[in-house]
Amino acid sequence: MGNSIEILKFNLQERQYPYFTEAELQMLLENNDNDMKKASYQGCIMKAQADDGVNIGPIKTQSNREYWLSLAENFKPPKVYNYNTSMRRADGQ
Repeated sequence: MGNSIEILKFNLQERQYPYFTEAELQMLLENNDNDMKKASYQGCIMKAQADDGVNIGPIKTQSNREYWLSLAENFKPPKVYNYNTSMRRADGQ
């Protein structure tokens, strides 16, 4: 398997849409327990929160927010439910 930072750059499309420094990518991995999917998910969410729309006079570009949120869905960790499935009788028997 390749270098973790390079994989994270690929997942976050850093070549096309640079946003993070190498140190920030490393921190993103470390803060997510070196879990590539978690780090990729968090990185996409962070990119979605950045306001990248531009308004200059009559020229307006839309934000890529929805794109990053939809990409984040590919890396979203599954929900874990901790249900107590053992029920005791109310009368104590």
